[in-house]
Amino acid sequence: MSSPPRTLRCSRTSGGAVVLRPPEFDCGSVTQAREEMLILLNRGAASLLVDLADCSAVCACCGVPALVRVFRRARALGTAFHVIAPRDARARRPLDDARRVSREPFPLVSTSEA
Repeated sequence: MSSPPRTLRCSRTSGGAVVLRPPEFDCGSVTQAREEMLILLNRGAASLLVDLADCSAVCACCGVPALVRVFRRARALGTAFHVIAPRDARARRPLDDARRVSREPFPLVSTSEA
């Protein structure tokens, strides 16, 4: 029996950007996180930052496609979208790999200065 998904942490910056800090972005948690991000975009978030600095896992087969889906929706709405993952973060490798082969790479930054 699998454990329930951990809570997606969400906050707003003083500039109005929504910052999401998922504890993991794997096959067990990605659906909830993707849907919450799409809801935020559809409700008019001015900017969406996905901070993966403390994320324990990003799954290349389901986590990365979810980020691409959210990026496409943000772009269609004219909303700024950035994924934050320091170069030494556990989440960084699948993100770098995906950006290398993607025709539509999502914005990936190393610090929260997006």
